[in-house]
Amino acid sequence: MCQMQLLGVLITILQINLITGQNLPFIACPDIFQYQEYGNEYKGLLKLFLNKDVENEMRVDFSQPGRTEPDSPGYFGLSDDEKSVILNMINNKPINFKIDFPTPGVVPKLTMVSLNGDTVCQAMPFEPPSITLTLTRRLGVSIPWNNPHWTGLSQGQEPPQRSRPQQLAPSPRPQQVPQLPKLETTSRAPPPPPLIPPVQSTKSVPRTIGQLSGVCGREKTIQTPFIHNGIEVERGQLPWMAALFELVGRDYNFLCGGTLISARTVISAAHCFRFGSRSLTAERTTVSLGRISLDLISPGKTSGVSLLLLHQDYNPNVYTDADLALLQLTETIQFNDYIKPICLWNENFLLDLPSGYKSYVAGWGEDEKGNRNTRLAKMTDTDIITHSECRGNLSEENARFITSHTICASNAQASGPCSGDSGGGLMLQEEDIWMLRGVVSAGQRMTNRCNLTLPVIYTDVAKHIEWLLGSMWF
Repeated sequence: MCQMQLLGVLITILQINLITGQNLPFIACPDIFQYQEYGNEYKGLLKLFLNKDVENEMRVDFSQPGRTEPDSPGYFGLSDDEKSVILNMINNKPINFKIDFPTPGVVPKLTMVSLNGDTVCQAMPFEPPSITLTLTRRLGVSIPWNNPHWTGLSQGQEPPQRSRPQQLAPSPRPQQVPQLPKLETTSRAPPPPPLIPPVQSTKSVPRTIGQLSGVCGREKTIQTPFIHNGIEVERGQLPWMAALFELVGRDYNFLCGGTLISARTVISAAHCFRFGSRSLTAERTTVSLGRISLDLISPGKTSGVSLLLLHQDYNPNVYTDADLALLQLTETIQFNDYIKPICLWNENFLLDLPSGYKSYVAGWGEDEKGNRNTRLAKMTDTDIITHSECRGNLSEENARFITSHTICASNAQASGPCSGDSGGGLMLQEEDIWMLRGVVSAGQRMTNRCNLTLPVIYTDVAKHIEWLLGSMWF
């Protein structure tokens, strides 16, 4: 085989590997955007709620690695036929769009979606060198909705279609719809709806991550300042805190901490349910919400658990690496001042936290006096430390529990989580919004008490975010 032929074969093999072995970019808003494979190529699928009373203006930005600008930024078109689109808009259902990417074998990252000038999804672009691809589209109904003889949509001009590789069969494109003149109206059109139905009040139940972002991570206004070093939590602070109980006979025994992340989902530690001889089922688990006390007759909410999901990579031998459990609540929780979910990490925030980064932890676990549990929840601040610092403070045996999916934190005053605090959240406060970063997994013990002069190891929720977003319930 000549050198030119060999080079051509190698290029083909590399291109195939790039496509079939593609590590898809992180999706900041999986509730409205997904990648889907067609043959050996990926396309983008986008769904948006549009306003039937105005001409909607949409824009999507992507970040593509490299310096070479393609001839066209791609194709942004409808996935459904015209009649389906109009019916969906009438019934306030999402409109489905298809996005073709301009460079075969390269999947760009979605960095922004805007609708009528409002940004509804945003993420950081790829590190340089990278380029920005921008696609726009206009879509609106061209006649009054009370006219039973509606005939079509008014649309923006379709971008030119790029040539397709011969070996790839092009997917069918929607038929062009003739543009009709828009009717003049004397009344002012109402403002366009947001991308997703808004949360009208705390009694509404968010059904997607996007909807949760409007309510999560916000505390009730409290009368006392936030104090650390093991001070009791005030009701309304940290309203996502959950206490898990095991039903033993007719008694409820406190088990672990947890964190509310949606109206149907609490996250905790897998080792609370499966470790050694322990094998606790969903049916024997009860969740307490909206309480700072372990007293279940105090004001708050109690729910059963209908499904228990442990992370598929959880391994009791090195349990900290994926020490995560999701609990599906038996009923949908209505949010209020005392029960509210925490926000989840997303790509707009740091993934690798520097040493000294302030974080917080709270729970009902063992106290400094040796009491097995505290009646009221306590909280403290704790500082993130790097993996190398963490290993340097632990024995070789315990250092093996530090993995690429864990995060360590320590407190100079030897204050922090202890037995009974497992499954609780490691929390960050970013511009008055609280975010879940980790789950309490492992600490160090002395003969009869916790040794909080040594670091605590948390399972890093941010390193498992795709599993979490794909597994939680709304």
